[in-house]
Amino acid sequence: MSKSSHSQSPSNKAPNSPVSCDDSISQKTRRHPSGKRGQQRRDLILDTAADLLVEAGVEAINTNVLAERAGISVGSVYQYFSNKEAILTALGERYIQQLSNNTITALQQDVSGLDFATIVSRVIDPMVAFERQYPAFRHLNAGQEGQITLAQAAQRVEQEILTNIYNLLLRVRPHLSPIQGLQIARVMKALYKGMSYLIGQEQEIHIQGGDVNSLIADLKRMMTEYLEKNLG
Repeated sequence: MSKSSHSQSPSNKAPNSPVSCDDSISQKTRRHPSGKRGQQRRDLILDTAADLLVEAGVEAINTNVLAERAGISVGSVYQYFSNKEAILTALGERYIQQLSNNTITALQQDVSGLDFATIVSRVIDPMVAFERQYPAFRHLNAGQEGQITLAQAAQRVEQEILTNIYNLLLRVRPHLSPIQGLQIARVMKALYKGMSYLIGQEQEIHIQGGDVNSLIADLKRMMTEYLEKNLG
């Protein structure tokens, strides 16, 4: 198989980036913000929804509570979003875009000539920082059972991460087979999900005397050792 045949994710294995492939999310909003003021109002609604999501889960989000928390009228919420699902879907879209802008950049960086430990740190550290900065992302990424909107948003995030891990592996080892590349990518993603879980439990772990940063360092070492074993 030629090198060029490995330059893209295998079909039906690691889907294309979700950021640009689906316009259905945007179509679920009632009104597109026009001008700075409209965008600020829409951002306020989504910021407030994110806070409620972190505090009490999906059940806490309804238009009345959201409007009261944001200090706006219920009618203002309905100007931009037709229902709760539309708010959650737009929130998922926004986090996917933030993930693309802030985290996927780490997976797309030039890692040529670097050892595996350095590659892991350069990629993982900004991803961990992203999750700590945007805790609502973890709720979307968890894909809570029974919440179709969250599950769909989570699936899109998973695809984005998997595709970019796979492409990074190809930059490190251009002749890596698709099967092996996807297997390694999935293991790396699973270890990262473990870090995400630890971040979500950070307060509880701290109360119990644990150190999440130390646990994340252990998982990074596991990543490094796995890469050295399979790509070294």
